[in-house]
Amino acid sequence: MDFTHLDNLSGAYAESRILHAAVELNIFDTIGDKKVSAEEVAENIRTDTRATELLLNALTALNLLNKEGNLFSLTDLSGKYLLSASESCYSGMIRFESSMWKVWERLADAVRTGKSVRTPDMYQTEKEETECFIMAMHHLVSARGDAGYIADRLNLTGVHSVLDIGSGPATYPIAICKKHPHISVTIFDLPATLEVTKRVLEGAGVSRKIRIIAGDYNKDPLPAGYDVVFLSNIIHGEDEGTNKTLMKKIFQSLNPGGRIIIKDHIMDESLTRPACGAIFSIYMLLTTKGRDYGFHEVKEWLEEAGFVDISLEELAPPMTSALVSGLKKGST
Repeated sequence: MDFTHLDNLSGAYAESRILHAAVELNIFDTIGDKKVSAEEVAENIRTDTRATELLLNALTALNLLNKEGNLFSLTDLSGKYLLSASESCYSGMIRFESSMWKVWERLADAVRTGKSVRTPDMYQTEKEETECFIMAMHHLVSARGDAGYIADRLNLTGVHSVLDIGSGPATYPIAICKKHPHISVTIFDLPATLEVTKRVLEGAGVSRKIRIIAGDYNKDPLPAGYDVVFLSNIIHGEDEGTNKTLMKKIFQSLNPGGRIIIKDHIMDESLTRPACGAIFSIYMLLTTKGRDYGFHEVKEWLEEAGFVDISLEELAPPMTSALVSGLKKGST
């Protein structure tokens, strides 16, 4: 660690904002599979030619474009992740991160007060915000490969029914449904979210195979009779008391012999590793009542709820999460 490390940290936002602007301006789709000049790009997206060339040069410096003479083209990286037609498109996540810019401006305020600077409504209030957030989650999980990996990784032998609580875009249920067509999958999520979920399910061709139930796990009873309850990236958005209550509700929702599976950033006892989790906890400070939790904390909640055989499994990079599972003992 030296001055360069500190200097890079201080100015890291510049690279992010260059990428955010490029996605907002539709730079990558505009270039597509062609080699084009700055003048052609500017004419197509109706921007200033000089400023556009400066942006394209910066994107080249960030290895997101190639430049030969005065012509620009996509790199393998941008072609795979930044074209809207790509199956691994990540642009939705980038648009969401960009929308959070003004929230991050108020981090010092959040630290002073201990309260979020954005109403913690799970992006349910404004239709456009709901769409942006849910599709960001879909693009992130699809681009990184989480859903397929989890569907392959989970031991679902003998499992007939799965409940995904807070499923968002249904990325995991879709993968589970395709990998294990004999399993009945149910999604339980908030009404505004489910309007987006339905469109994703229809696009994946599985809308008739997956049941959806509207509800709020903080207020409403959970549907019961499941062999597995899956909880991905939920606990970090809630405080300790809410999570304890949720574990008890999930215990009641499971069949005897059923399992809870939690996928999330799971921290060590110092709550500083993995580093991405400690940083993400600041995101949660800004926008929710939650943070990332350690395995020792999650294990305690599960034990209080009645779960046994609680285990932790780290997931391989580029994933940054782990799986925590617990068993509801069968009747004797």
